[in-house]
Amino acid sequence: MVYRKTPAAAVRKEARRKLILDAATQLFGDCGYHAATVPMIVAEAHSSIGSFYAHFRNKEDVFAAVLETLGEKVSELIRQAKASQPDPLHGIRCAVESVFLYLAQNPQEARILIVESSGLTPRLEQVRRGLIGQHTGLVSQMLELGPVSCSQEDPATAARCLVGSVFESLYNWLEQNPANRPSAEKTARAVADYNARAIRC
Repeated sequence: MVYRKTPAAAVRKEARRKLILDAATQLFGDCGYHAATVPMIVAEAHSSIGSFYAHFRNKEDVFAAVLETLGEKVSELIRQAKASQPDPLHGIRCAVESVFLYLAQNPQEARILIVESSGLTPRLEQVRRGLIGQHTGLVSQMLELGPVSCSQEDPATAARCLVGSVFESLYNWLEQNPANRPSAEKTARAVADYNARAIRC
């Protein structure tokens, strides 16, 4: 007799996978890639080693899945900004502020995207570079749709500069003493303003 997955079984399986991903995100953000272990992730998820290996091959595999999930969240914020603003320049400003504020409110995810994912293994570096390429591609599309006053000879390079400035500014903001640093909203607006001026040049 052939076993067929029911919709309810598929939902349960996806829910277990999400629990493991959420636990891994928490631990990678708190402890870093090297310090976090599969048993720690399993314990944080209140799951089992068997369940972990039913979804992921190893720690690198679950980190790649976490990274891809976080990268897609950023891409979706950029898409929403693009869709919400008929003026591409306003869309870029909205995207910059949305991405900055989301990551400022989720510092563990920011650490994974900006710090922990860099230079780990060839596979994870490929995932990281792919996500940056996806983000810059979306921004480049907005630049290409812009009026002559905000067009660039090389939209792809301008988009990489823009994405890089957002991540670097956010990392710098996160490293500051929370008691003394400016608000996330103020910093996000400043980063958006700077990039808007650079695009007009």
